[in-house]
Amino acid sequence: MILALIIGNYVDFNTINIKPVSMIAVFMMLYPMLTGLVIEKVKKAGRNYKLIVSTLFFAYVVASISAYIISRTVLIEYPDIAFAMIMVGAIPCSNMLIGWSGIADASVEDALVIAVIGLLLIPVVSPLILKISGGVFVTFSIQKLFFTLLSFILIPLILGFFTRKWIIAKKGKPYFMKIKKIFPGISASGILVIVFFSVAKVAREVISKPEIFLIILVGLMIYYIFQTLISILASKVLKFKYEHAMILILGATASSQAISLSVAASMFSDMTVFALSFKPAIQVLYIMFLIYGMGPRLKKIL
Repeated sequence: MILALIIGNYVDFNTINIKPVSMIAVFMMLYPMLTGLVIEKVKKAGRNYKLIVSTLFFAYVVASISAYIISRTVLIEYPDIAFAMIMVGAIPCSNMLIGWSGIADASVEDALVIAVIGLLLIPVVSPLILKISGGVFVTFSIQKLFFTLLSFILIPLILGFFTRKWIIAKKGKPYFMKIKKIFPGISASGILVIVFFSVAKVAREVISKPEIFLIILVGLMIYYIFQTLISILASKVLKFKYEHAMILILGATASSQAISLSVAASMFSDMTVFALSFKPAIQVLYIMFLIYGMGPRLKKIL
């Protein structure tokens, strides 16, 4: 981000067509991520229906309402940033929910089921939320968004499934588990490419208005804190143990990095992409604080 701000201040990236670069970066993000997602395990995983329904409800309904309120209050004067906030609430965390749950000593099997169901719901539910909540900020085709999300998720998911099967058949499962470790790094590289170009394109505007950083930060922190508090309260009411409550809390608080950035880079404004590019650093720090800083207290509370 710092390099992009410096270089973008001297080089006019608005004259560069970054669409082909974005498409390559999207594939770099999603293909390795979905290759590592063993979707077949869902059949063998647990069926905690109360946890699944409540987490998906918080991840889609409560999150989108929270994002809508923030977009219409704190961010009302910044429509592109407000729409980015709507995207935060509309596209929940998928694959990383499994990773965060493992780090937090939560039930990874339940997280896997929720992550897969949530991922498959994104092309259907997210366009409706974005149109209803964000249509006042941005005009877009809901059909185009549906097919964009479907292609971004379905194609890498199918390719990833057959790639995993092929590697295991040719080289064996231990070999696949060994190379699987590099997949997150490849996905992160794709994210960094989109972050660099999206930040560089708005560098002059951001440098001339540095308060934009603070506006995005305030909006995100209000969202994260509210989602955390309400999901902790719901976990107490629903009488979830820590290993299940933490999935609800993470599912309600974290949102997709790769998918939201991919869609924004393909369909929406540079400032919307910038706001979503700024989000990963904030979200990762917040979730780490939630797990390591709040984790011991949450175990006592729950």
